[in-house]
Amino acid sequence: MAIAERLAEVGEEIQRVENDLRKSRRLLPAFWGHLLPRNPTVIGERMGRMEQKIRDLEGRLRMLRNEQKDLIVQAVVTYGDCGDTVSPVLC
Repeated sequence: MAIAERLAEVGEEIQRVENDLRKSRRLLPAFWGHLLPRNPTVIGERMGRMEQKIRDLEGRLRMLRNEQKDLIVQAVVTYGDCGDTVSPVLC
């Protein structure tokens, strides 16, 4: 897969993960506000799953950002001597 194509895919995936992360972070406090303290064990398990999902999304976002940085470096190394060409696809 070409560097430019993968870079575009990574950018799209970063947007999706950031959106999921924002949504999950908003839901966590809302979840607390609507809970009935009838079964603390069930509540604790649900909260734990939500917190784990947030940690997983944060980890995925870090991985994607690192891949994005690596791809940018690779593009500069690969296409850095293209003169005035703006896009590596055109080199």
